[in-house]
Amino acid sequence: MNEEKPIKNTRNKKAEESTEEADEEEKKIDTLKKAGEIAQKVKTYIKPKIQVGAMAREIISDMEKKIEELGGLCAFPVNLSINNIAAHYTSPIKDDGLKIEEEDIVKLDLGVHIDGYIVDTAFTVNFNSNEELKNIVTATETALEAVKMMIKPGVHTREIGTKIEKIIKDFNYRPIKQLGGHQIERWIVHGTKKLPNLGTQGGNEVEVGDIFAIEIFASTGLGSVHSTNTCEIYGLNPFAGRVPLRRKSSRRILGYINNNYKTLPFAERWLAEEFQIGVSFGLQELIRQGKIETHYVLSEESNAYIAQSEETVLITEEGYQQLT
Repeated sequence: MNEEKPIKNTRNKKAEESTEEADEEEKKIDTLKKAGEIAQKVKTYIKPKIQVGAMAREIISDMEKKIEELGGLCAFPVNLSINNIAAHYTSPIKDDGLKIEEEDIVKLDLGVHIDGYIVDTAFTVNFNSNEELKNIVTATETALEAVKMMIKPGVHTREIGTKIEKIIKDFNYRPIKQLGGHQIERWIVHGTKKLPNLGTQGGNEVEVGDIFAIEIFASTGLGSVHSTNTCEIYGLNPFAGRVPLRRKSSRRILGYINNNYKTLPFAERWLAEEFQIGVSFGLQELIRQGKIETHYVLSEESNAYIAQSEETVLITEEGYQQLT
C-alpha cells in the first residue's frame, strides 16, 4: 500500500504573502505621505525668510534643522543655488559668506526621508527685475503642471520630455539637457527611470507604484551645465567592494556614513559636526579608493539665470497622488 504524502497548503501561504505585501505597500505609502507633509511644512516655514540680504548658510541650516524637528531626516543636503548655479551647492564647513543679493534668482531644493522612503521638492524665488526673466519661474511651474496632467501608467517618459521642452521653449527659455526628473527608490534619490526635460531623451514607461520627482529647469543660457571645482556633497559608492584604508579616520568616517546615510548624499559639514578632526583627509582617501562619489556644483555659463520647480508624485492606477 502506498504511503500518503502530506499536501502542502500553498493557497494559505500565498494568501499570507499577499497580505504581507499589501501591508508593506500600505506602510510605504503612509511613510511617504508623512515625509511629504514634512517637506510641505518646511517650504511654508522657510519662504518668508528667503529675502535679499539673507545668508545662505542660515537658510540651509534652518531648513535642515526644521526637517528633523518635524520628525524627518534630510534625504540630501539642502541645495541653495543662485543665478547660473543649477544644483549641488550647499554650505561648506567654513562659511563662505554667500548671501542673497538684489537681482538674484534663488533655487531651494530639499529632500526628506523617513526610513529611506524619500520625497524631493524644489522651488524658485525671483528677485530679478529684468523683463526677460519675469516669466522664468512661471515657465517651470507651467511645465510641471502639464506633466501632472499627463503622467499616468503607460505613458512614455519621452512624451513627457517632449511636452516639457515645448513649454520651456515657448516661454523663450531653454531646458537643461543634463538635468531633469527622476524615479525615487528606497534609499536612492535618483532611481532607474528618468523624466527628461527634452523629447530626445528618455526611454521608460510609467508604471503603477513608481515614485517620480517631476523636476523642471529653465535657463536663459545654453541649456547645458558643467561641473565646477567646488564639491561639498558626497555619497557612498554602492558598487565599491572592500578596499584598504590607511587612515583610522577614514575607517571611522566610512562606518559612520554606512550607519547614518547609507546610499543617500551627505555634506562634509555634517561629518565635521560629528568628527572634530580628520574629516577632509579621511574623505579624500575614501574618494581615491572609490568608496565615495563626488557631487560637484553644476553651473551654466556665467551670465545665465536658471529657475527650478519640483514635486514628488506616486503613480496610481488612476494617475498620480502628489506627495509634496
